[in-house]
Amino acid sequence: MAWSCGIVGLPNAGKSTMFKALTALDITIESYPFSTIDPNKAVVPLPDQRLNALAEMCKSEKVTPATIEIFDVAGLVKGASRGEGLGNQFLGHLRDVDLLIHVIAGFDLSSEDSETPLSRMETVNLELCLADLEVLTRRRQKVEPKLKSGDKYAERELEVLNRLEEHLNRGLFLRDLEFSKEEKTAVDQLPLLTLKKMIYVYNLDEDLFLDPDLSFFPTRSPVVPVCAGLEAELTELPGEERSTFLEAYGINESRTEKLLSECYNHLGLSTFYTVKGDEARAWVVPGGIRAVEAAGKVHTDMERGFINVEVISWDLLLSEGSLTRARDKGLARVEGRDYPVEDGDVLFFRFRQ
Repeated sequence: MAWSCGIVGLPNAGKSTMFKALTALDITIESYPFSTIDPNKAVVPLPDQRLNALAEMCKSEKVTPATIEIFDVAGLVKGASRGEGLGNQFLGHLRDVDLLIHVIAGFDLSSEDSETPLSRMETVNLELCLADLEVLTRRRQKVEPKLKSGDKYAERELEVLNRLEEHLNRGLFLRDLEFSKEEKTAVDQLPLLTLKKMIYVYNLDEDLFLDPDLSFFPTRSPVVPVCAGLEAELTELPGEERSTFLEAYGINESRTEKLLSECYNHLGLSTFYTVKGDEARAWVVPGGIRAVEAAGKVHTDMERGFINVEVISWDLLLSEGSLTRARDKGLARVEGRDYPVEDGDVLFFRFRQ
């Protein structure tokens, strides 16, 4: 399953620079709106030291990390939800992603710019709310005619729409609401942006990003302070020079890697591993997925013919140095189809061909 994130923000917030840092792609970066007319898209491997260690132990010739898709669309402007600046077109590219990365400029774009980081954040968030209100309006136009025939489901759906509209009209995101099972069935059919999880990227100058004031951000969303320019610069350095570069700024981890980690955690994902033949591979799945469903991620034949799965934690396997020694000590166990896969499990599926 492909997991995806969409980068959103005002023009010149540093979105494309952040995209370049995340993907190490050579892309257009200009200081004017809509330099990104078509969405930039990249599949980014997730850094995984556990996978590298397993591959080294097993002498795997092929190492396949888990990946996440990153989309970068043009900067939104005030009125984007009404089509200003081709806003509807750009917002449409974000409706299928799993998570939004909202980049906010923490620096002055010009000497005449009186906007604050808070007002910049609120401008984009308001446009997302207004875009969702437009979706609800279109849905209401389809549901209301059904009321004349006494359609009970239409009545209940209209109640849900009313509740969603009331919340959005207060400038609040829908992801903060709790839904009953019936309500969730109706809501999940709608491509609503404010239902998505969001991570804020606070893009600052290089002398400010280490200790910024984050008090104005919503408490329920993670915030990653970065200097996007530095992060993009870091991707152009040879591997041996990166540690020196980071040390010069007093940090031991790229903020880009921290952002990817936050995306992973905020989506509630887990990683399991397979080692077969000459390949060691990481698989990203929803946390708590059942073993039979995990088998289906590897191959549909494995899910259909599932018998059982042999399980060992990655660190136990590494400490023993081989699966044979782990088995001899009883450290590998056999589980059934409903076993909830844990993060870091190494799985060996048995299935009927």
